[in-house]
Amino acid sequence: MKPLYLLINLLLSVLLITACTTDPDTNPAPSPTSPQKGYASGKVTDTQGKPLANADIVVNNAQLYNYNVLGQSDAKGEYSLKLTPGSWYVRGTVTVSFDNKTYVLDLHPDKEGGFAGSEGAVCNLQWKLTGPKPTEFGGNGYYGGLVEVYGEGNFVDTQGLELTLEPIGRLIDGSEGQKIVRQLEGQSIGQTQDIPIGRYRITARYLPTGQILNLRLRNADQDYASDVTSSFEPAYLGATGSYKLTLEARLP
Repeated sequence: MKPLYLLINLLLSVLLITACTTDPDTNPAPSPTSPQKGYASGKVTDTQGKPLANADIVVNNAQLYNYNVLGQSDAKGEYSLKLTPGSWYVRGTVTVSFDNKTYVLDLHPDKEGGFAGSEGAVCNLQWKLTGPKPTEFGGNGYYGGLVEVYGEGNFVDTQGLELTLEPIGRLIDGSEGQKIVRQLEGQSIGQTQDIPIGRYRITARYLPTGQILNLRLRNADQDYASDVTSSFEPAYLGATGSYKLTLEARLP
């Protein structure tokens, strides 16, 4: 009888273990394409709409300062981050090496406003070369860079300047750039905004007289010349997501 007793106990143990096993399909991972309660998810794409891996994702709490959830996009450009209840919004950046420099560039969210963490949301992000950034939650500016020009010597009318920027090689995303011609705006400092990040040969013409002005990079210990070639720098020390090119101009 003892062998039969042991066999019955063994069969009961197998049945009990089988009954307590959870089917993995009943608790799937949150989808990056449809909202899942308690998750922020989505897809990150480059300027051509292709999946962008290793982008940094930040899901910020809209009510608590410096309280966020961090993650990265995977090889498919997808991300999914678990949240607690509260109000949240999604932002992201991509880090790119270009012209022997490192750029941290903001990504554009297709869902700019906040959402409830308990409900979850899908927020896709795209790398853009130009265009305005979201203004919600303290955002501002453009995805492109800023060019500013200081008048030097006897030249002060920077609003009368026309800049021509000719790309040298490809832009930061690997695409082919186009020649840009812009008249400057601003009062004491001439400016033009939202230039795709790249390396440019820049010339300047004073519109009232047609004169070609001499240029140099500001605070770079350069001589003046009829053109300047450079890429963008951080807008201020330690800045990310905001880049500019600062020049000085004077009459020849």
